[in-house]
Amino acid sequence: MNLLDMMKDQVSGSLISSASKFLGESESGVGKALDGIFPALMGKMIDTSDDSDGLSKLFDMAKGADTGILDNVGSLFGGGAGNVAKLMNGGSGVLNLLLGSNSGGFIDKIAGFSGLKGSAASSLIKMAAPFLMSMIGRHIKDKALDAVGLGKFLGSQRGAVKSAMPGGLLSSLGAGFLGKGFDAVTGLAGDLGDAGKKVVGGAADLAGDAAKGTMDAGKKVVGGAADLAGGAVDAGKAAGGGLMKILLPLLILAAVAFGAYKMLGGEKSVGDIAGDTKNMVGDAAGSVVDAAGDAAGAVGDAAGSVVDAAGDAIGSVFSTIDEAAKKTLDGIKFAAGSAGDQMMKFIDGGFKGDSKFRFNNLTFDTGSAAISGETGVEVDNIAAILKAYPNVKVHVTGHTDNTGDAAGNVKLSNERAASVKRRLMKAGVGPDRITTKGLGSSDPAASNDTEEGRKQNRRIEISILK
Repeated sequence: MNLLDMMKDQVSGSLISSASKFLGESESGVGKALDGIFPALMGKMIDTSDDSDGLSKLFDMAKGADTGILDNVGSLFGGGAGNVAKLMNGGSGVLNLLLGSNSGGFIDKIAGFSGLKGSAASSLIKMAAPFLMSMIGRHIKDKALDAVGLGKFLGSQRGAVKSAMPGGLLSSLGAGFLGKGFDAVTGLAGDLGDAGKKVVGGAADLAGDAAKGTMDAGKKVVGGAADLAGGAVDAGKAAGGGLMKILLPLLILAAVAFGAYKMLGGEKSVGDIAGDTKNMVGDAAGSVVDAAGDAAGAVGDAAGSVVDAAGDAIGSVFSTIDEAAKKTLDGIKFAAGSAGDQMMKFIDGGFKGDSKFRFNNLTFDTGSAAISGETGVEVDNIAAILKAYPNVKVHVTGHTDNTGDAAGNVKLSNERAASVKRRLMKAGVGPDRITTKGLGSSDPAASNDTEEGRKQNRRIEISILK
């Protein structure tokens, strides 16, 4: 049995299609990434199973995996971002078991190998890991394996992992990535690397010797040409004739040109040499630019990893879903641009972007914390979202313009934020899930010099807490 082949046959096609749409990446890039992700994770599972404690943890995780996801990849992604967030949350647990603190480095290598953005590679790995764990879980159930039986089965998969692991990815990850059980593979890679170094070094030595020999020969030819020219000068003096005064410069030029021609093997001109030199300088400059680009790319990847971590932290709080409340939520039509509309787009978009949302249709009575008329429905819609995702906590912030007393503005903004909290609680959201604060006019969103600007500054915002 080749478990990686089974993954490819049963899961990979659907996962490539669904994940590429969700991540906004090409199917070819996602497919290439999965070609590396599955054997790499499988190799780490085999390495983990060599330790009794690691095998026990792996067995427990695989035995408890949801094997139903293997038969329903398309509908899982079609069920919305909440389902995907739950899947990725499980993947984070798998990565933590197999890679621990080295997960970030693995994500970077997959991104570099496949050409995916760092954030997309991170999400894809966390999507793929639960499918591999579920496939192992299904084999445990089908064969009634215990932990020892699982260890033996995983050991039998070493050859398949060796064959499936892309060489370019393995060399990028380093010889020790797969662990001691794969020494035969990594040792071969090391031997080939050493042999390559010797070949390259030998070629460089040969090239150096050839160049030195050519230059020495050239020096001798030029020297001979100079002697010839000197002889011509002496002959000219002896003859005392005017003809030699004319021929002498021509003889010298001919001798030097002949010597240069011979020095270069009769193949390259001085212009060619200048061109070659220019190319070498250009290559060196290009190498410097490439190095600078690599450094910039590393900084970009690091920044991307920070963003990914923030997105994953928020995404995890959406992984728990109240199905009854979610069904009610699905029937709500959110007004375009409303806080609820913004929050749902954030959820459906994979938790990318700003997790702070502004109430655009919520108003209060002048100088009061009382919510005006029917505008409170915007708060009720946010409550529906929070009830569907019971682990989500939020912070409500009140703001005012700079009209009036500063202390009074802070008091009013506090009261309005508290009024929103009370409305959320009345709709069924627990008070422990909501914090509030009023900032008065200290954090304007626009200029207070115009009425339009002051209107924008009188606002309530709600943020998702990580």
